Amino acid sequence: MFKKLWVAALLALPLAASAQQAAPPASTIAIISTLGDQLSIVKQRGKRASSVDDFSRRTLQVDPQLLNMAVLRGLDSALAAEEPTSRRIMLRWSTNPGLAEQLKNASFESRDALVLHALRERLAQMPQRADWDRIEAILPRYAWESREGMPNRLGGIGIYVKPTGNQWELLDEDGIDRKQDLADPDRTTTNPRTGEQQKDKSYVAPFISFERVTLDAKTLAVIARKPQFSHTKYSDPNSKSVDVIEQVSPAEIVTQLNTLVEQAVYRSVRGAVEVGPAKPVSKDAGQP
Repeated sequence: MFKKLWVAALLALPLAASAQQAAPPASTIAIISTLGDQLSIVKQRGKRASSVDDFSRRTLQVDPQLLNMAVLRGLDSALAAEEPTSRRIMLRWSTNPGLAEQLKNASFESRDALVLHALRERLAQMPQRADWDRIEAILPRYAWESREGMPNRLGGIGIYVKPTGNQWELLDEDGIDRKQDLADPDRTTTNPRTGEQQKDKSYVAPFISFERVTLDAKTLAVIARKPQFSHTKYSDPNSKSVDVIEQVSPAEIVTQLNTLVEQAVYRSVRGAVEVGPAKPVSKDAGQP
């Protein structure tokens, strides 16, 4: 009996060694963000029976790498936790003038496809793809529905401002003011200085609306898509400022926006948040 067990153990050793040798190699993942060169500023105007949009919308051109790096930090941290043996290569993205003009003139709903098409065209020119397994890209998602006190048509990274009160008179045919009937409910907001939560009708809300798109590195075929929308509403109940936008300083908004972006992208992969220190762009980084 002992001899049979000994022979069986010897026979099993080559099989175990063979299985160990057949372990799949570590994946090489290129990661890129196309979000960070524009910042949307959306502000509620007021409500009335009119064809006028209830929101003013404008776009600011910003440092194309400032927010993209926050995106890449979140994505890199999540993939490192999800696939510890993987090798990640950070790619830089800059929007060419032609794409910027296309996005400006395109319908809101068609912008997602335009950005994806432009990204695939640029990636197709990179022979380095032959050494990659897949590409994880964070793209702006423009056609998001209204929810949780936030307006619809929020795309990419931006700031929504919900001011105090209604700026227009709302009188019905009998001359009765109906503003109170249309008043928005109190929302849960966060004090940017203490982190405490309270209820308020006015707030400043950094947001990110994006889609994580997974591409096959060789063919650039879309393997998976995952949309996500994240935001946080801020207000300071102790502020003496009437204008909500003055309750939160620009520096505080930028800090909160960077944190929101990094955590939202991390959650798109892992679900939970575990954001580490800032990381420089890898020496392997490319310029698609």
